[in-house]
Amino acid sequence: MRNWKFPCFVVALGLMLVRAGSASGERAIPATPPAADAIVQAVQARYDATTDLSGDVIQETNVVRLNKTIVARGTVAFKKPGKMRWELANGDREIIVSDGKTLWIYRPEDQQVLRMPFDSAFRSSTPISFLTGVGKIAENFRVAFEGAEDGRLRLRLEPKRPEGDVGVLWLLVDATSFDIVGAEVQDPLGNRSKLTFQNVRRNQGLSDTLFEFAVPAGVDVLEAPRE
Repeated sequence: MRNWKFPCFVVALGLMLVRAGSASGERAIPATPPAADAIVQAVQARYDATTDLSGDVIQETNVVRLNKTIVARGTVAFKKPGKMRWELANGDREIIVSDGKTLWIYRPEDQQVLRMPFDSAFRSSTPISFLTGVGKIAENFRVAFEGAEDGRLRLRLEPKRPEGDVGVLWLLVDATSFDIVGAEVQDPLGNRSKLTFQNVRRNQGLSDTLFEFAVPAGVDVLEAPRE
């Protein structure tokens, strides 16, 4: 049986990375880039104005113990508060759905689905929280500005409290619009994962039904252990 440990750092990265529009071409970096706290305030304001978004996604995960990079492709959608839907495939499929109350991780090839309360998977101090409306970046992370290149500002985020799968998160922020144009996360084991989003659409009024999950016939439901 495959490991059912929830890939929190991957989903966390997705929620941090999605942005309002696409970046194109090189943009000038301000002569004096804003301080880290000013960048965070601008990014937070950008996402406070986002109610939902969706797009295509490419996930690249470097697994240290296997010495390989695993690539998966699929679609993703988010809606405040706490709703999300991932559909990824790299041979096998994985579907992750949350309606804000219950989180489901479904692997069709295993004929099993893992169910857990949303609140037990994510707290206000996890990286996903600022887009789901639960938390704020500045309240939950130590933020450092690491420099600028090709029209992008690089931020390093470390949780103020240890958060299991989440070690360090890096954000690349467009120096003009303050959209997040790239991100990477490293877990405590040294594994790194990054996501690339394409065809991102923002504030479409996504239906709540997109974030509902019905257990298919013949599929076993497993309850996640409570910590």
